[in-house]
Amino acid sequence: MSRNPVQSKKPKATSPQPAAQGKPGDDAIIDQAHVLYGSDAATAVAYCGLDDWFEGEEVEFRRFAQLFRRLMN
Repeated sequence: MSRNPVQSKKPKATSPQPAAQGKPGDDAIIDQAHVLYGSDAATAVAYCGLDDWFEGEEVEFRRFAQLFRRLMN
């Protein structure tokens, strides 16, 4: 049985590999999150990661999880 009872109509990511660490765009995402959300940047990134998790987008979920970890450090 699936962990997610609500299935998305989006095609699912097929790669089980974690997202690449340190992508050039990651720094830009973190900077923009700080500009837009200030001290709540980590919460906003976590919300994006949860959205990807519920949509079944594991690769993007892992990327946002990595960004969240960087924001929390």
